[in-house]
Amino acid sequence: MEKASIATAKNELSRLLRRVKRGETVVITERNHPIARLEPILAFEAGSSDTTLAALHESGVLLPPAGPALDVAAFLAAPRPSLLGPLSLVAAVLAEREEGR
Repeated sequence: MEKASIATAKNELSRLLRRVKRGETVVITERNHPIARLEPILAFEAGSSDTTLAALHESGVLLPPAGPALDVAAFLAAPRPSLLGPLSLVAAVLAEREEGR
């Protein structure tokens, strides 16, 4: 198990996450006191998706969606906005920023 200070974790997060992907656990410390642990998400992989979702919901990590579900077919069938004139999307976004929108 590797230990890393907050500063090291911030500067070397990619390296630490590669170790976690390999199955290792990394403890993050603040002034040599452990405050967090990075570890692979193996516990959720063992259960079924329904069990996993129920556990996440019960723990308060996951909240059920509010409102009706998105109708994907209708969303994809809706007409897409087109740019007016020869502007590119980048130019349109930059113009909106200049206007303060």
